[in-house]
Amino acid sequence: MSEDDQDIVILKIAGIEYQLYCPPEEQSTLIEAGEILDKRIKSIKRKTRNLPIEKVAVLAGLDVVNEFLSNEGASSTKVNEEASAATDEKSAANVSEEKVDSSEEENLSLKLVDEISELSKL
Repeated sequence: MSEDDQDIVILKIAGIEYQLYCPPEEQSTLIEAGEILDKRIKSIKRKTRNLPIEKVAVLAGLDVVNEFLSNEGASSTKVNEEASAATDEKSAANVSEEKVDSSEEENLSLKLVDEISELSKL
């Protein structure tokens, strides 16, 4: 792997894969930020099924920034909880069947949303 390849981080947000340049010392923070944003998008999408993914992404971004600003730039409890949950999920060796079923259902929902978005572009 070349040195340049080590500076690339791959994030999957709302079912879309992004390859981003990021210095190695900032990669873990970027990955956590991507996981938090992805969770917010999924949460909003579940509540607003007919809203286009672009608008859902904007709402999720506004939600995160609003929370950040309302805490006067300090790390918010909710963001820290989501980051901790994301880290716990990655490090958990045994995943219960219920979590797997929920994850599969979310993935299917996101794929369906992506396909509908693509069809609406036609």
